[in-house]
Amino acid sequence: MAERRTLVTACIASLACVSVMWPAMAQDDDNLVQNFDFEDGNGPWSVWVEDGGAGVDHKDDNGEAFSGKNSYMIDIFNAGGGQRVELHQDPFLLEAGQQMTFALWLKSDKVRPAKMIVNHRADPWTSYGSADIMIMDGDWEEHWIPVDVTANDDIVGIYLELKDTKGVVWVDRVRFYEGEYFPEEGYGEPQAVDAHAKLALSWGSIKTDR
Repeated sequence: MAERRTLVTACIASLACVSVMWPAMAQDDDNLVQNFDFEDGNGPWSVWVEDGGAGVDHKDDNGEAFSGKNSYMIDIFNAGGGQRVELHQDPFLLEAGQQMTFALWLKSDKVRPAKMIVNHRADPWTSYGSADIMIMDGDWEEHWIPVDVTANDDIVGIYLELKDTKGVVWVDRVRFYEGEYFPEEGYGEPQAVDAHAKLALSWGSIKTDR
């Protein structure tokens, strides 16, 4: 397993940020995500591929993990037309006024853009939190975004959005909880991030294999 990296990617207001079938109410700092560390296989997670021509393999992976024995692997082995590949978990039952945090650990075989999103999982797809991120290659990094729930909602979803360019992404220790971001004890402390340098790479500027 690669050396763990304790870099936290935080959100900055003026810049882009540098992903069950049983509803649950948020309480204190409890993590609402079921099978958050993929130690119980791949349920209740789902993957949606927009372009039917893209080749995507996705499953729990016991050969790579940030903690425990497993992570979740999304292997885009055949590029599509630049469309979306999304890892989802929903629904969550939340109330207007709740302040949430969505956090997860990510690793990739190459630098690639992604997006973290929390929204209402039906039309009009109201967004409660969304941020562009960069998944770095080689080391695990934690990424997180704040979430502002503006309506009572019983079908909130969390997800990680990728583009269908070739490459492998691993996901581990996904958290969705009420309150501000805090590092898990024993899993890294926040450090300063050069947000401008991180964001110099954009969705349009990444060179990808097609």
